[in-house]
Amino acid sequence: MRKMAYIAAALAVSALAGGQLVLPDSPIALSPSQMPLLAGTQASPQVIALIERSCQNCHSLKTELPFYGRIFPVSLVLEHDVQTARSNMNLSRWQNYADTEKSALLSEIGSVVRNHVMPPRRYTLIHPAAKLSDSDAALIYQWTRAERQLLRQSAEPPPE
Repeated sequence: MRKMAYIAAALAVSALAGGQLVLPDSPIALSPSQMPLLAGTQASPQVIALIERSCQNCHSLKTELPFYGRIFPVSLVLEHDVQTARSNMNLSRWQNYADTEKSALLSEIGSVVRNHVMPPRRYTLIHPAAKLSDSDAALIYQWTRAERQLLRQSAEPPPE
């Protein structure tokens, strides 16, 4: 009888643990975008590579969930963080933003990257490759300034 109880307990624990790894597809990873990040910008390949490495997992439709991202309750935290990040800025939908929104977002990107607010420390602790060096941050910052200048120039009426 005791052996049956151990077997039943082991099966229950296995089913529970196995169920944690076989969660239904998360809404954050269901519809990956084929659109390039920052479509329509003049970002260099180096800037795009930095943004892909450090920003796309949260701020785009190209989220790649790590293995632990499918385990409860981590899955809930990741889903919340990504949904929040995408609601603030979605790099996969850059072309859908108005020029005034793009300019404001570029200003914000430049500021948070230059001040090492993004990517957040709790993310870079788990994903050290996402951390931006000072020179990485400077490159992104310079691009945001140049891109904002291009937006201002395109908004100016042509000379008569």
